[in-house]
Amino acid sequence: MSAINQNEYRQDASDDDDEYDEENSNDEQEEEINILEQVQGLFSSDIFPNVIEMFRAYQSQFDLVEFLKTHQIVSQYDYIRLINYIRLEKPSIDDLKQLKLSIPSPWADDKYFTTVIDNDPALQFDIEEDLNQLGDLTISKTTQENDQLIKANQRIRELEEMIDTLKSMTSRLLDDQSTGETTTSKAKTKDDIQDDNYFATYNHYDIHKEMLQDKIRTESYLKSIKENVDVFRDKIVLDVGCGTGILSMACIKYGQAKMVIAVDMSDMIYDAMAIANENNIDESKIVFIHGRIEDVNLPVEKVDIIISEWMGYFLLFECMLESIIFARNTYLDKENGLVLPDDFSIHMSGFHSDDLYHEHIGYWSDVYGFEMDTVVKNILLDGHVIIVPANDVMTSDCCIKTLDIYTCSNNDITFTHPFTVQALKSGSISGFVCHFDVNFAKNLIEKVHFSTSPRSPNTHWKQTVFFLPRLYNIQEGEEITGKISCQRHPNEKRGLIIHLHVFDSKFKFYLE
Repeated sequence: MSAINQNEYRQDASDDDDEYDEENSNDEQEEEINILEQVQGLFSSDIFPNVIEMFRAYQSQFDLVEFLKTHQIVSQYDYIRLINYIRLEKPSIDDLKQLKLSIPSPWADDKYFTTVIDNDPALQFDIEEDLNQLGDLTISKTTQENDQLIKANQRIRELEEMIDTLKSMTSRLLDDQSTGETTTSKAKTKDDIQDDNYFATYNHYDIHKEMLQDKIRTESYLKSIKENVDVFRDKIVLDVGCGTGILSMACIKYGQAKMVIAVDMSDMIYDAMAIANENNIDESKIVFIHGRIEDVNLPVEKVDIIISEWMGYFLLFECMLESIIFARNTYLDKENGLVLPDDFSIHMSGFHSDDLYHEHIGYWSDVYGFEMDTVVKNILLDGHVIIVPANDVMTSDCCIKTLDIYTCSNNDITFTHPFTVQALKSGSISGFVCHFDVNFAKNLIEKVHFSTSPRSPNTHWKQTVFFLPRLYNIQEGEEITGKISCQRHPNEKRGLIIHLHVFDSKFKFYLE
Protein backbone atom coordinates (compact mmCIF):
# COMPACT_ATOMS: atom_id res chain seq x y z
CA MET A 1 0.00 0.00 0.00
CA SER A 2 1.02 3.60 -0.36
CA ALA A 3 0.00 6.95 1.09
CA ILE A 4 0.46 10.67 0.60
CA ASN A 5 3.57 12.14 2.29
CA GLN A 6 2.80 14.57 5.11
CA ASN A 7 5.67 16.88 6.13
CA GLU A 8 4.97 17.89 9.72
CA TYR A 9 6.01 17.41 13.35
CA ARG A 10 9.73 17.38 12.47
CA GLN A 11 10.87 19.68 15.19
CA ASP A 12 9.03 17.69 17.86
CA ALA A 13 10.41 14.52 16.37
CA SER A 14 13.96 15.75 16.82
CA ASP A 15 13.24 16.53 20.47
CA ASP A 16 11.80 13.06 21.06
CA ASP A 17 14.67 11.18 19.38
CA ASP A 18 16.80 11.35 22.53
CA GLU A 19 14.08 9.61 24.56
CA TYR A 20 13.86 6.92 21.92
CA ASP A 21 17.65 6.49 21.94
CA GLU A 22 17.80 6.00 25.70
CA GLU A 23 14.90 3.60 26.03
CA ASN A 24 14.87 1.54 22.86
CA SER A 25 18.26 1.26 21.17
CA ASN A 26 21.49 -0.16 22.48
CA ASP A 27 23.14 0.85 19.24
CA GLU A 28 22.14 4.46 19.75
CA GLN A 29 23.79 4.27 23.17
CA GLU A 30 26.96 3.28 21.34
CA GLU A 31 26.66 6.51 19.34
CA GLU A 32 26.66 8.52 22.55
CA ILE A 33 29.84 6.72 23.55
CA ASN A 34 31.28 7.81 20.19
CA ILE A 35 31.31 11.45 21.28
CA LEU A 36 32.91 10.41 24.57
CA GLU A 37 36.12 9.31 22.84
CA GLN A 38 39.32 11.36 23.10
CA VAL A 39 39.36 14.32 20.75
CA GLN A 40 41.92 16.86 19.60
CA GLY A 41 41.08 20.43 20.56
CA LEU A 42 39.62 22.79 17.98
CA PHE A 43 42.04 25.60 18.76
CA SER A 44 45.13 23.69 19.84
CA SER A 45 46.79 20.29 19.63
CA ASP A 46 45.67 19.50 23.19
CA ILE A 47 43.86 16.20 23.67
CA PHE A 48 40.59 16.28 25.60
CA PRO A 49 38.90 13.24 27.22
CA ASN A 50 35.84 13.72 24.99
CA VAL A 51 33.88 16.25 22.95
CA ILE A 52 31.76 17.32 25.90
CA GLU A 53 34.78 18.19 28.03
CA MET A 54 36.34 20.02 25.08
CA PHE A 55 33.37 22.33 24.64
CA ARG A 56 33.10 22.85 28.39
CA ALA A 57 36.77 23.84 28.54
CA TYR A 58 36.16 26.46 25.85
CA GLN A 59 32.86 27.69 27.29
CA SER A 60 34.21 30.81 28.99
CA GLN A 61 35.83 31.95 25.73
CA PHE A 62 33.79 30.15 23.06
CA ASP A 63 30.16 29.36 23.88
CA LEU A 64 29.11 26.79 21.27
CA VAL A 65 25.37 27.30 21.78
CA GLU A 66 25.58 31.08 21.46
CA PHE A 67 27.83 30.80 18.40
CA LEU A 68 25.41 28.40 16.66
CA LYS A 69 22.52 30.73 17.46
CA THR A 70 24.35 33.89 16.31
CA HIS A 71 25.32 32.37 12.98
CA GLN A 72 22.01 30.53 12.46
CA ILE A 73 23.62 27.09 12.35
CA VAL A 74 20.60 24.83 12.74
CA SER A 75 21.46 21.82 10.55
CA GLN A 76 23.99 19.05 11.11
CA TYR A 77 25.46 19.76 7.68
CA ASP A 78 26.34 23.37 8.59
CA TYR A 79 27.80 22.20 11.89
CA ILE A 80 30.03 19.63 10.13
CA ARG A 81 31.31 22.31 7.74
CA LEU A 82 32.01 24.65 10.67
CA ILE A 83 34.12 22.04 12.49
CA ASN A 84 36.09 21.16 9.35
CA TYR A 85 36.56 24.89 8.62
CA ILE A 86 38.07 25.41 12.08
CA ARG A 87 40.27 22.32 11.68
CA LEU A 88 41.53 23.37 8.24
CA GLU A 89 41.76 27.16 8.42
CA LYS A 90 42.77 27.28 12.13
CA PRO A 91 41.07 30.57 13.12
CA SER A 92 41.63 31.70 16.70
CA ILE A 93 38.81 32.06 19.18
CA ASP A 94 39.10 35.84 18.85
CA ASP A 95 38.83 35.53 15.04
CA LEU A 96 35.56 33.63 15.42
CA LYS A 97 34.22 36.07 17.99
CA GLN A 98 34.78 38.97 15.61
CA LEU A 99 32.81 37.27 12.82
CA LYS A 100 29.52 38.90 12.02
CA LEU A 101 26.52 37.02 10.64
CA SER A 102 27.07 36.84 6.89
CA ILE A 103 25.58 35.01 3.93
CA PRO A 104 27.34 33.00 2.79
CA SER A 105 29.31 32.16 5.93
CA PRO A 106 33.07 31.50 5.69
CA TRP A 107 32.41 27.74 6.06
CA ALA A 108 29.64 27.57 3.44
CA ASP A 109 31.94 26.07 0.78
CA ASP A 110 31.26 22.34 0.18
CA LYS A 111 34.98 21.66 0.48
CA TYR A 112 34.45 21.80 4.24
CA PHE A 113 32.43 18.59 4.03
CA THR A 114 35.82 16.85 3.64
CA THR A 115 37.03 15.62 7.01
CA VAL A 116 40.37 16.96 8.25
CA ILE A 117 40.84 14.37 11.01
CA ASP A 118 39.75 10.80 10.29
CA ASN A 119 36.95 9.56 12.56
CA ASP A 120 36.81 12.98 14.22
CA PRO A 121 34.58 12.59 17.31
CA ALA A 122 33.71 16.28 17.02
CA LEU A 123 31.87 15.50 13.77
CA GLN A 124 29.82 12.78 15.48
CA PHE A 125 28.41 15.38 17.87
CA ASP A 126 24.77 15.82 16.79
CA ILE A 127 23.58 19.36 17.49
CA GLU A 128 19.96 18.14 17.48
CA GLU A 129 20.39 15.14 19.75
CA ASP A 130 23.61 15.42 21.77
CA LEU A 131 23.47 18.98 23.12
CA ASN A 132 21.53 17.76 26.15
CA GLN A 133 24.64 15.81 27.21
CA LEU A 134 26.52 19.08 27.78
CA GLY A 135 24.63 19.91 30.94
CA ASP A 136 24.86 23.59 31.80
CA LEU A 137 26.39 24.41 28.44
CA THR A 138 23.03 24.18 26.72
CA ILE A 139 21.30 26.50 29.16
CA SER A 140 21.85 29.80 27.39
CA LYS A 141 18.41 31.23 28.26
CA THR A 142 17.63 32.84 31.58
CA THR A 143 15.52 30.98 34.11
CA GLN A 144 12.69 33.41 33.42
CA GLU A 145 12.88 32.71 29.65
CA ASN A 146 12.86 28.96 30.27
CA ASP A 147 9.81 29.27 32.53
CA GLN A 148 8.03 31.33 29.87
CA LEU A 149 8.89 28.76 27.19
CA ILE A 150 7.61 25.88 29.34
CA LYS A 151 4.34 27.74 29.99
CA ALA A 152 3.95 28.59 26.30
CA ASN A 153 4.45 24.95 25.24
CA GLN A 154 1.97 23.81 27.88
CA ARG A 155 -0.58 26.34 26.60
CA ILE A 156 -0.06 25.14 23.01
CA ARG A 157 -0.76 21.55 24.08
CA GLU A 158 -3.92 22.68 25.90
CA LEU A 159 -5.13 24.57 22.83
CA GLU A 160 -4.46 21.56 20.58
CA GLU A 161 -6.53 19.35 22.90
CA MET A 162 -9.33 21.94 22.87
CA ILE A 163 -9.33 22.01 19.06
CA ASP A 164 -9.52 18.21 18.89
CA THR A 165 -12.40 18.22 21.39
CA LEU A 166 -14.28 20.88 19.44
CA LYS A 167 -13.84 18.92 16.21
CA SER A 168 -15.23 15.81 17.88
CA MET A 169 -18.15 17.71 19.42
CA THR A 170 -19.02 19.21 16.03
CA SER A 171 -18.97 15.79 14.41
CA ARG A 172 -21.24 14.34 17.13
CA LEU A 173 -23.61 17.28 16.86
CA LEU A 174 -24.05 16.72 13.12
CA ASP A 175 -24.69 13.03 13.75
CA ASP A 176 -27.22 13.83 16.48
CA GLN A 177 -29.13 16.23 14.25
CA SER A 178 -29.36 13.70 11.45
CA THR A 179 -30.34 10.71 13.58
CA GLY A 180 -32.13 12.31 16.50
CA GLU A 181 -29.85 10.39 18.88
CA THR A 182 -27.33 11.57 21.46
CA THR A 183 -23.93 10.09 22.16
CA THR A 184 -21.27 10.33 24.81
CA SER A 185 -18.38 9.09 22.65
CA LYS A 186 -14.93 10.30 23.62
CA ALA A 187 -13.04 13.02 21.78
CA LYS A 188 -10.70 11.57 19.20
CA THR A 189 -7.04 11.34 20.06
CA LYS A 190 -4.27 12.56 17.78
CA ASP A 191 -3.68 8.96 16.69
CA ASP A 192 -7.37 8.56 15.85
CA ILE A 193 -7.32 11.69 13.71
CA GLN A 194 -4.16 10.57 11.91
CA ASP A 195 -5.75 7.17 11.29
CA ASP A 196 -8.85 8.85 9.85
CA ASN A 197 -6.68 10.88 7.49
CA TYR A 198 -4.66 7.81 6.53
CA PHE A 199 -7.67 5.65 5.69
CA ALA A 200 -9.33 8.55 3.88
CA THR A 201 -6.55 8.42 1.27
CA TYR A 202 -7.91 5.00 0.27
CA ASN A 203 -11.37 6.42 -0.43
CA HIS A 204 -10.15 7.56 -3.84
CA TYR A 205 -10.13 5.38 -6.94
CA ASP A 206 -6.77 6.57 -8.29
CA ILE A 207 -4.75 4.94 -5.52
CA HIS A 208 -6.52 1.60 -6.09
CA LYS A 209 -6.01 1.89 -9.82
CA GLU A 210 -2.28 2.48 -9.25
CA MET A 211 -2.02 -0.66 -7.11
CA LEU A 212 -4.12 -2.82 -9.44
CA GLN A 213 -2.09 -1.70 -12.47
CA ASP A 214 1.07 -2.82 -10.68
CA LYS A 215 1.29 -6.18 -12.45
CA ILE A 216 4.19 -7.45 -10.35
CA ARG A 217 2.21 -6.88 -7.16
CA THR A 218 -1.23 -8.00 -8.30
CA GLU A 219 -0.20 -10.99 -10.40
CA SER A 220 2.06 -12.29 -7.61
CA TYR A 221 -0.88 -12.38 -5.20
CA LEU A 222 -3.18 -13.97 -7.78
CA LYS A 223 -0.51 -16.53 -8.66
CA SER A 224 -0.12 -17.52 -5.00
CA ILE A 225 -3.87 -18.27 -4.95
CA LYS A 226 -4.31 -19.89 -8.39
CA GLU A 227 -1.30 -22.20 -8.05
CA ASN A 228 -2.13 -23.28 -4.49
CA VAL A 229 -5.80 -24.24 -4.81
CA ASP A 230 -5.35 -27.22 -2.51
CA VAL A 231 -4.16 -24.84 0.21
CA PHE A 232 -7.18 -22.52 -0.11
CA ARG A 233 -9.93 -25.05 -0.86
CA ASP A 234 -12.67 -25.11 1.84
CA LYS A 235 -10.70 -22.72 4.06
CA ILE A 236 -11.87 -19.60 5.90
CA VAL A 237 -9.82 -16.62 4.70
CA LEU A 238 -9.42 -13.18 6.29
CA ASP A 239 -8.51 -10.36 3.89
CA VAL A 240 -7.12 -7.43 5.92
CA GLY A 241 -7.39 -4.15 4.04
CA CYS A 242 -9.41 -5.62 1.17
CA GLY A 243 -9.70 -2.41 -0.91
CA THR A 244 -11.63 -3.24 -4.10
CA GLY A 245 -12.00 -6.83 -2.92
CA ILE A 246 -9.95 -8.36 -5.73
CA LEU A 247 -8.05 -10.78 -3.47
CA SER A 248 -11.23 -11.75 -1.62
CA MET A 249 -12.97 -12.60 -4.89
CA ALA A 250 -9.90 -14.46 -6.14
CA CYS A 251 -9.83 -16.64 -3.02
CA ILE A 252 -13.40 -17.74 -3.79
CA LYS A 253 -13.21 -17.94 -7.58
CA TYR A 254 -9.72 -19.40 -8.00
CA GLY A 255 -8.91 -20.76 -4.54
CA GLN A 256 -12.33 -22.31 -3.85
CA ALA A 257 -12.32 -20.94 -0.30
CA LYS A 258 -15.24 -21.83 1.96
CA MET A 259 -15.64 -18.28 3.23
CA VAL A 260 -13.81 -14.95 2.92
CA ILE A 261 -14.09 -12.16 5.50
CA ALA A 262 -13.09 -8.87 3.88
CA VAL A 263 -12.22 -6.03 6.28
CA ASP A 264 -11.41 -2.44 5.36
CA MET A 265 -11.63 0.87 7.19
CA SER A 266 -11.94 3.01 4.04
CA ASP A 267 -15.25 3.69 2.31
CA MET A 268 -13.98 1.71 -0.67
CA ILE A 269 -15.44 -1.37 0.99
CA TYR A 270 -18.90 -0.30 -0.16
CA ASP A 271 -17.63 -0.35 -3.74
CA ALA A 272 -16.08 -3.76 -3.04
CA MET A 273 -19.50 -5.10 -2.03
CA ALA A 274 -21.00 -3.88 -5.30
CA ILE A 275 -18.07 -5.27 -7.29
CA ALA A 276 -18.55 -8.71 -5.71
CA ASN A 277 -22.24 -8.63 -6.62
CA GLU A 278 -21.35 -7.46 -10.14
CA ASN A 279 -19.12 -10.53 -10.54
CA ASN A 280 -21.74 -12.95 -9.19
CA ILE A 281 -19.72 -13.90 -6.12
CA ASP A 282 -21.85 -16.12 -3.88
CA GLU A 283 -23.08 -13.85 -1.07
CA SER A 284 -23.04 -16.77 1.36
CA LYS A 285 -19.26 -17.08 0.91
CA ILE A 286 -18.14 -13.49 1.43
CA VAL A 287 -18.65 -11.13 4.35
CA PHE A 288 -17.67 -7.46 4.18
CA ILE A 289 -16.92 -5.58 7.41
CA HIS A 290 -16.28 -1.83 7.54
CA GLY A 291 -13.79 -0.91 10.27
CA ARG A 292 -10.30 -1.37 11.64
CA ILE A 293 -9.37 -5.01 12.19
CA GLU A 294 -8.50 -4.04 15.77
CA ASP A 295 -12.04 -2.75 16.42
CA VAL A 296 -14.43 -5.09 14.57
CA ASN A 297 -15.93 -8.44 15.56
CA LEU A 298 -15.56 -11.28 13.08
CA PRO A 299 -18.34 -13.84 12.55
CA VAL A 300 -15.88 -16.65 13.38
CA GLU A 301 -13.42 -17.23 16.19
CA LYS A 302 -10.56 -18.46 14.01
CA VAL A 303 -9.51 -18.30 10.36
CA ASP A 304 -7.30 -20.64 8.37
CA ILE A 305 -5.57 -18.06 6.17
CA ILE A 306 -4.83 -14.34 6.46
CA ILE A 307 -4.00 -12.57 3.21
CA SER A 308 -3.09 -8.90 2.99
CA GLU A 309 -1.17 -6.43 0.87
CA TRP A 310 0.06 -4.35 3.80
CA MET A 311 3.52 -3.29 2.66
CA GLY A 312 4.45 0.39 2.49
CA TYR A 313 7.42 2.28 1.14
CA PHE A 314 10.64 1.01 2.74
CA LEU A 315 8.40 -1.98 3.58
CA LEU A 316 7.54 -0.58 7.03
CA PHE A 317 6.21 2.90 6.27
CA GLU A 318 2.53 3.23 7.29
CA CYS A 319 3.07 0.66 10.08
CA MET A 320 0.17 -1.47 8.83
CA LEU A 321 2.29 -4.42 9.91
CA GLU A 322 0.80 -3.90 13.37
CA SER A 323 -2.68 -4.68 12.05
CA ILE A 324 -1.47 -7.92 10.50
CA ILE A 325 0.21 -8.94 13.75
CA PHE A 326 -3.02 -8.19 15.63
CA ALA A 327 -5.04 -10.30 13.18
CA ARG A 328 -2.49 -13.12 13.41
CA ASN A 329 -2.46 -13.14 17.21
CA THR A 330 -6.25 -12.82 17.54
CA TYR A 331 -7.80 -14.85 14.75
CA LEU A 332 -5.30 -17.18 13.06
CA ASP A 333 -5.53 -20.91 13.76
CA LYS A 334 -2.41 -21.55 15.82
CA GLU A 335 -1.81 -25.08 14.55
CA ASN A 336 -2.13 -24.89 10.77
CA GLY A 337 -2.91 -21.26 9.96
CA LEU A 338 -1.15 -19.42 7.11
CA VAL A 339 -0.35 -15.75 6.57
CA LEU A 340 0.36 -14.60 3.02
CA PRO A 341 2.84 -13.29 2.12
CA ASP A 342 5.07 -14.47 4.94
CA ASP A 343 8.75 -13.64 4.35
CA PHE A 344 10.25 -10.17 3.76
CA SER A 345 13.65 -8.48 3.59
CA ILE A 346 14.91 -4.90 3.15
CA HIS A 347 18.09 -4.23 1.17
CA MET A 348 20.22 -1.14 0.52
CA SER A 349 22.94 -0.12 -1.93
CA GLY A 350 24.83 3.00 -2.96
CA PHE A 351 23.88 4.79 -6.17
CA HIS A 352 24.52 7.90 -8.23
CA SER A 353 22.41 9.52 -10.93
CA ASP A 354 23.25 12.94 -12.35
CA ASP A 355 19.66 13.30 -13.54
CA LEU A 356 18.02 12.37 -10.23
CA TYR A 357 20.46 14.44 -8.18
CA HIS A 358 19.85 17.51 -10.32
CA GLU A 359 16.09 16.98 -10.36
CA HIS A 360 15.75 16.71 -6.58
CA ILE A 361 18.81 18.54 -5.19
CA GLY A 362 20.86 20.46 -7.73
CA TYR A 363 17.88 22.27 -9.24
CA TRP A 364 17.56 24.50 -6.19
CA SER A 365 21.05 25.99 -6.52
CA ASP A 366 19.92 28.21 -9.40
CA VAL A 367 16.20 28.89 -9.73
CA TYR A 368 15.86 31.63 -12.35
CA GLY A 369 19.05 33.17 -11.03
CA PHE A 370 18.22 32.75 -7.33
CA GLU A 371 19.89 30.39 -4.85
CA MET A 372 17.46 28.37 -2.73
CA ASP A 373 19.79 26.33 -0.53
CA THR A 374 17.27 26.72 2.32
CA VAL A 375 14.95 24.40 0.39
CA VAL A 376 17.79 21.92 -0.19
CA LYS A 377 18.37 21.56 3.55
CA ASN A 378 14.76 20.47 4.01
CA ILE A 379 14.74 18.22 0.94
CA LEU A 380 17.82 16.41 2.23
CA LEU A 381 15.82 15.43 5.31
CA ASP A 382 13.25 13.56 3.21
CA GLY A 383 13.27 9.97 2.08
CA HIS A 384 12.30 10.11 -1.61
CA VAL A 385 10.12 7.50 -3.31
CA ILE A 386 11.44 7.35 -6.87
CA ILE A 387 12.59 4.84 -9.48
CA VAL A 388 16.36 4.38 -9.66
CA PRO A 389 17.66 3.00 -12.99
CA ALA A 390 19.62 -0.25 -12.54
CA ASN A 391 22.66 1.26 -14.28
CA ASP A 392 22.88 3.92 -11.56
CA VAL A 393 23.44 1.38 -8.78
CA MET A 394 27.11 1.70 -7.82
CA THR A 395 27.53 -0.99 -5.14
CA SER A 396 26.45 -4.44 -4.13
CA ASP A 397 23.29 -4.90 -2.04
CA CYS A 398 23.26 -5.48 1.69
CA CYS A 399 20.32 -6.96 3.58
CA ILE A 400 19.53 -4.71 6.55
CA LYS A 401 16.30 -6.32 7.83
CA THR A 402 14.47 -9.64 7.59
CA LEU A 403 10.91 -10.25 8.71
CA ASP A 404 9.12 -13.54 9.38
CA ILE A 405 5.40 -12.79 9.55
CA TYR A 406 4.82 -15.73 11.91
CA THR A 407 7.28 -14.60 14.57
CA CYS A 408 7.67 -10.82 14.16
CA SER A 409 6.30 -8.30 16.65
CA ASN A 410 5.53 -4.60 16.67
CA ASN A 411 9.08 -4.04 17.93
CA ASP A 412 10.41 -5.12 14.53
CA ILE A 413 9.41 -1.73 13.13
CA THR A 414 12.37 -0.39 15.10
CA PHE A 415 15.80 -1.77 14.23
CA THR A 416 19.49 -0.95 13.82
CA HIS A 417 21.78 -2.87 11.47
CA PRO A 418 25.39 -2.46 10.29
CA PHE A 419 26.00 -2.67 6.57
CA THR A 420 28.87 -3.26 4.18
CA VAL A 421 28.54 -2.73 0.44
CA GLN A 422 31.25 -3.10 -2.19
CA ALA A 423 31.76 -0.67 -5.06
CA LEU A 424 31.00 -2.40 -8.37
CA LYS A 425 32.70 0.37 -10.36
CA SER A 426 34.65 3.54 -9.76
CA GLY A 427 32.71 6.78 -9.60
CA SER A 428 30.61 8.68 -7.09
CA ILE A 429 27.83 7.97 -4.61
CA SER A 430 25.15 10.62 -4.16
CA GLY A 431 22.87 8.57 -1.95
CA PHE A 432 21.61 5.18 -0.85
CA VAL A 433 18.65 3.33 -2.32
CA CYS A 434 16.53 0.81 -0.40
CA HIS A 435 14.15 -1.84 -1.72
CA PHE A 436 12.37 -4.87 -0.30
CA ASP A 437 11.72 -8.46 -1.38
CA VAL A 438 8.52 -10.44 -0.73
CA ASN A 439 7.98 -14.22 -0.56
CA PHE A 440 4.91 -16.44 -0.38
CA ALA A 441 6.65 -19.54 0.91
CA LYS A 442 5.68 -21.51 4.02
CA ASN A 443 3.56 -24.63 3.39
CA LEU A 444 2.73 -23.61 -0.18
CA ILE A 445 2.91 -26.05 -3.08
CA GLU A 446 4.01 -23.32 -5.49
CA LYS A 447 6.09 -20.56 -3.92
CA VAL A 448 5.98 -17.00 -5.26
CA HIS A 449 8.58 -14.24 -5.06
CA PHE A 450 8.82 -10.63 -6.19
CA SER A 451 11.24 -7.77 -5.59
CA THR A 452 11.08 -3.97 -5.68
CA SER A 453 14.80 -3.78 -6.54
CA PRO A 454 16.11 -1.33 -9.17
CA ARG A 455 17.26 -4.45 -11.02
CA SER A 456 13.71 -5.85 -11.13
CA PRO A 457 10.65 -4.67 -13.08
CA ASN A 458 9.17 -1.47 -11.64
CA THR A 459 6.40 -1.59 -9.02
CA HIS A 460 4.23 1.14 -7.54
CA TRP A 461 6.46 1.01 -4.45
CA LYS A 462 9.40 2.19 -6.61
CA GLN A 463 12.46 2.52 -4.32
CA THR A 464 13.18 4.63 -1.25
CA VAL A 465 16.15 6.98 -1.75
CA PHE A 466 18.18 8.88 0.82
CA PHE A 467 20.24 11.63 -0.83
CA LEU A 468 23.55 12.74 0.71
CA PRO A 469 24.50 16.45 0.87
CA ARG A 470 27.44 15.95 -1.52
CA LEU A 471 29.05 13.37 -3.78
CA TYR A 472 31.46 10.79 -2.33
CA ASN A 473 34.09 9.27 -4.63
CA ILE A 474 34.56 5.49 -4.59
CA GLN A 475 36.93 3.06 -6.28
CA GLU A 476 35.94 -0.29 -7.75
CA GLY A 477 36.24 -3.00 -5.10
CA GLU A 478 36.20 -0.50 -2.22
CA GLU A 479 34.08 -1.46 0.80
CA ILE A 480 31.75 1.14 2.26
CA THR A 481 30.67 0.38 5.82
CA GLY A 482 28.15 2.04 8.06
CA LYS A 483 25.04 1.61 10.14
CA ILE A 484 21.36 2.28 9.48
CA SER A 485 18.66 2.70 12.12
CA CYS A 486 14.90 2.83 11.73
CA GLN A 487 12.62 4.19 14.44
CA ARG A 488 9.01 5.24 14.72
CA HIS A 489 8.21 8.89 14.23
CA PRO A 490 7.22 10.04 17.74
CA ASN A 491 4.47 12.38 16.52
CA GLU A 492 3.40 10.84 13.22
CA LYS A 493 1.82 7.48 14.03
CA ARG A 494 2.58 5.86 10.69
CA GLY A 495 5.83 7.70 9.94
CA LEU A 496 9.46 6.62 10.33
CA ILE A 497 12.78 8.29 11.05
CA ILE A 498 15.91 6.82 9.46
CA HIS A 499 19.42 7.41 10.82
CA LEU A 500 22.29 6.70 8.45
CA HIS A 501 25.91 6.57 9.66
CA VAL A 502 28.40 6.45 6.81
CA PHE A 503 31.46 8.28 5.49
CA ASP A 504 32.32 9.45 9.04
CA SER A 505 29.06 11.40 9.14
CA LYS A 506 25.59 11.02 10.59
CA PHE A 507 22.44 11.77 8.56
CA LYS A 508 18.76 11.81 9.46
CA PHE A 509 15.79 11.30 7.15
CA TYR A 510 12.02 11.36 7.58
CA LEU A 511 9.41 9.14 5.95
CA GLU A 512 6.06 10.78 6.60
